[in-house]
Amino acid sequence: MPVVKKPEQEFSGHENRFLEILSDGVFHSGQDLADDMGLSRSAISKIAMRINDCGLPVFAVKRRGYALDYVPDRITPEKTLAFLSDIRVPWFRSYDVVDSTNLSALRHPELPDYALIAAEYQPAGRGRVGRQYFNLYANQVMFTLTVRFRELAALQGLSAAAGVAVARALRGLGFRDIGIKWPNDVYLGGRKLCGILIESAPRYDGVLAVIGIGVNARKNFLERMAEQGLLDQEITALELSPDATPDNLSRNRILAALYRELCQAVLLFKTEGLASVREDYDAFDIFRGREVVLRNSSCELTGICQGISSGGALLLKTPEGIRQINAGDMSLRPLRTADPETAMKSEADSAP
Repeated sequence: MPVVKKPEQEFSGHENRFLEILSDGVFHSGQDLADDMGLSRSAISKIAMRINDCGLPVFAVKRRGYALDYVPDRITPEKTLAFLSDIRVPWFRSYDVVDSTNLSALRHPELPDYALIAAEYQPAGRGRVGRQYFNLYANQVMFTLTVRFRELAALQGLSAAAGVAVARALRGLGFRDIGIKWPNDVYLGGRKLCGILIESAPRYDGVLAVIGIGVNARKNFLERMAEQGLLDQEITALELSPDATPDNLSRNRILAALYRELCQAVLLFKTEGLASVREDYDAFDIFRGREVVLRNSSCELTGICQGISSGGALLLKTPEGIRQINAGDMSLRPLRTADPETAMKSEADSAP
């Protein structure tokens, strides 16, 4: 994993110019780049290494020069805000590299409610219970939203509400086969697409909650995970959906849609709780009414999924009666499936 010296970084003018030139997708010689940018070839080499270290692969081939592994569709405040012209975004920053958007938000507790922090690459991105979150530069849509609550108990069920907001946004963009897997994963076509990680910190005026979301947009990262032997679960990206179009694959458009739905869902959640999204959660729940197994390192439970409680706990019908299961570190899977090729496997729940 690349080593990043600063937790929050943006590319310099020279680095952005390097990417602009290479955005045609072809090789450019080191000398041509040096002449264009008024730099030495050694400086060009250092820029290529720096960008590569920030998660965007740069090919350097002798006698051919430099080219990008893929041309990134970068997120910028200007492009994203163009899709949000009818609502106010109180604070928005998009970084090229952030250790973790959640950590960045927690480092800045002075941020207003509904502040938005996005990143192209997160070398220290995390999922639930500290699991590593694999990502590749500009392949995911990764961001954190900040919001304050009066007390910690008020966050109960927020993860489910956030999942519904993501599902609504993606459905609104035209992706039809969207579902939710308890406690906080969003699925597309029976494969994991998005994870959500909510963290909190006490404040003098209550509790600061940071809602981290990571949606797989492009497929390049899947190839990289396969090369490294990391594909131990069934994962997908929006680009692989039959509903994908150039418009709904715009990462700026996706971010805007997610932000809009998340703000609306959180606003209602603060006054109505989980009841504000309960009907939609039940509609998106891909395991409701199915026989499932929940496992962790020390126990295993089987039963029929009955949806979620008013507090977001999983309701599991067992021979002994209905059991409520809190998120913890339990892994939910179907107990049986008619088609083994489409069985959904997920040991990790990942998000920024």
